[in-house]
Amino acid sequence: GKEKTFDPSFKGPIKKRGCTDILCCLLFFVFILGYIVIGLFAWLNGDPRLRFLSNGTTIVVKCYLKHSLLNKNNLFYFDLTRCASAATLINLQCQTTQICVSTCPNTSWTYFPDVAKLEAARLSHTSHDCDFQDIQTIILSGKCAPYYLPYAPVVGRCIPAIAVDSLNLISSADASNTTITYQSLLDGTAPVKLYLEARAIAENIFADLTVSWYWLLGMLAITAVVAFLWIVIMRWVAGIMVWVTLLGIIGVLSFGVWYCYDEWNRLKTVAGSNTTIIAVGFTTNLSTYLALQDTWLAFLIILAIVDAIMILLVIFLRKRIQIAIKVIEQSSKAIGWMISTLFYPLVTFLLVLIAVSFWAATALFLASTGSPIYQVIDSRNLTSLPNTTSLHGQTCDINCCTKAAYGGTSIFHNNVIWLQVVAVFGMLWIVNWILALGQCTLAGAFASYYWAWKKPQDIPLLPLYSSFGRSLRYHTGSLAFGSLIIAIVQIIRLMLEYADNKLKTAENKVAKFILKCMKCCFWCLEKFLKFLNRNAYIMIAVYGKHFCWSAKEAFKLLMRNIIRAAVIDKVTDFILFVGKLIVTVGMGALAWAFFTNKFVSLLQAPTLNYYWMPIIIVSVAAYFVAAGFFNTFGMAVDTIFLCFCKYLERNDGSEEKPYYMSKSLRDVLGKK
Repeated sequence: GKEKTFDPSFKGPIKKRGCTDILCCLLFFVFILGYIVIGLFAWLNGDPRLRFLSNGTTIVVKCYLKHSLLNKNNLFYFDLTRCASAATLINLQCQTTQICVSTCPNTSWTYFPDVAKLEAARLSHTSHDCDFQDIQTIILSGKCAPYYLPYAPVVGRCIPAIAVDSLNLISSADASNTTITYQSLLDGTAPVKLYLEARAIAENIFADLTVSWYWLLGMLAITAVVAFLWIVIMRWVAGIMVWVTLLGIIGVLSFGVWYCYDEWNRLKTVAGSNTTIIAVGFTTNLSTYLALQDTWLAFLIILAIVDAIMILLVIFLRKRIQIAIKVIEQSSKAIGWMISTLFYPLVTFLLVLIAVSFWAATALFLASTGSPIYQVIDSRNLTSLPNTTSLHGQTCDINCCTKAAYGGTSIFHNNVIWLQVVAVFGMLWIVNWILALGQCTLAGAFASYYWAWKKPQDIPLLPLYSSFGRSLRYHTGSLAFGSLIIAIVQIIRLMLEYADNKLKTAENKVAKFILKCMKCCFWCLEKFLKFLNRNAYIMIAVYGKHFCWSAKEAFKLLMRNIIRAAVIDKVTDFILFVGKLIVTVGMGALAWAFFTNKFVSLLQAPTLNYYWMPIIIVSVAAYFVAAGFFNTFGMAVDTIFLCFCKYLERNDGSEEKPYYMSKSLRDVLGKK
């Protein structure tokens, strides 16, 4: 595109502006209204309690009785040994009949095929709502448990509570006459024991947090201070960091070139070192390759080429690197004068948390919308059975079945799966809109700093608040337009992931290849659109135009300054990476030193069960705090750079067309 001409009326972000992309704004509000209606339908018709038992444990197989299940909170497994099979992991449920009982059995009973013992077993058999006269027929058909032991309710499950010694004395047989041993029961209860161990660890961790939470909050405050100080000192050390790193890389590469040449030259006098790599072939012994001249010659050529490229880049891009450094320094000053911008990511985080929580609740209620539909199953092959059976004229309930789905007759019930898709899309659209609002708000604040003639005197009062008001009042539609594009690409990527998961067991290699290519292409498309949208929001914040005009102008401006944009992008990425690394590792080291009582002479750390958990929490939290601060810093760099490029074209530094850039930037460009 052509360079823009000077506009004497422009003095910074336009204050008198109109609403942009009104149709997109209306569409966005209508969609949100429909999204809320879906949520209300789900909340009124769904009941997540149907999907959960006590302690929040997900239940796949449930029991259905004619009477209420409200007082039957424990799940009884007919044969726990089947829970240790591979089919349990594949089907996500234990492959045995399961029923809901009010209390777990507290005595022992075993079925023996010996007919002489059937009568005695029948008289003592009074468990789980089964009182059949013909025990042998019922047990062999798999409708009653072949054995049970003293059980204890654990996480809503009946788990053997008998002592190990006495358990070893019990030998039972199931409906197929398979011997039940202590080890088989132990294997079947292993998942529950693993859960109990995990719960014990979680309880200890929670106890640690209750006595150390104020120390953790204090370290997070220190993290925020350190991240802020890092941004502030960038105005003095950014140039030193960049040039020392570049020269250090060149030095390391040059040393590598010399070392490879020295090794290659030394091996000339070693017998057998002139053997080619092809003649050696493939081997896992790397020392074999290192004893060859060809290996060091290849290293020498590669390092020499990379070293030469680095030297040429530094020589020919030194001016652009210096511009990038000065822009980073100006961004540091901008944040120093507008500290409130560092805390705006908290607003974005809270809004995103609300949006994701609304979606999660809606999805959960939608999944349990309607009345449960149950299917009776057989304990041996999980095939359908009648709901009741009749023995000697007496009708008894078959208590065991699986919850197949939730049903209903309304248009909502018949389209729950599509409502779930709409809910996911709505969450993506709203989350991307919230992120766009944050980017546009920060861009407007930093742009007002750039165009302040005398800094900080000419910086508008409350620039962040003013920019937030302009973005929300005038550009909701434009932000919805940009976020809609990203949400569409993301929902397509999710569908491709779903299709890829379904095709994992397929034999069609061509279809898999095409799907992988499509996933890669849409991933690249999403990255490009996010980059374009980010710069479009900067133009919207500055000029108050609609999304398409802003995206076009931002793209053209970047293409006219593509080398400068590439240099400043990589330099900024390096600065931010080093900052995140130092803050995260530094705070992790501080937490380790404190919680392991390295500062015992100064501060006494609380006694903990696991001292490593607060260290992990501090390290992870420090990374996210640093990421929030440095993302704001990155937005400042992008905004100031785009403003710099725009007015480097329009202004010439004369009294009529003055530069708004800093003196250091003018010195780099040779401008007065």
